[in-house]
Amino acid sequence: MLFKYRSEYKKIAMDMLSLLPEINNIDFVGEEIDWYSNSDSRNIYLWKNQENNWAGLISVEEKPKNIIIRRIILTPESWSINNCCVMIDELSHIYLDKKVVGTMDTTSICEIWEKRNVDEQ
Repeated sequence: MLFKYRSEYKKIAMDMLSLLPEINNIDFVGEEIDWYSNSDSRNIYLWKNQENNWAGLISVEEKPKNIIIRRIILTPESWSINNCCVMIDELSHIYLDKKVVGTMDTTSICEIWEKRNVDEQ
């Protein structure tokens, strides 16, 4: 289940962001969270897995017709394409009127999710 970022979740979000190999500086983690917090069009969502443990983070930027997935992060023990797709499914239910798209880093996962949705219909 996705939970919209709130200040009480800062440590959890920082822990998730620190899993990214390109983020090796704790100051950058704080700057990343601030970048999302300082805009109404950008959001961070934290994800709890089936065992009710914090297991992922998905960050987005809202545009008039699209929701851009900027980051998808899962803990090592939770990482799977299926869990990524579950997170995107939940996100798509939050932004019903928006098309889900990715960045250069997240497009491949978004395409897998989109193909799964087409195959299921």
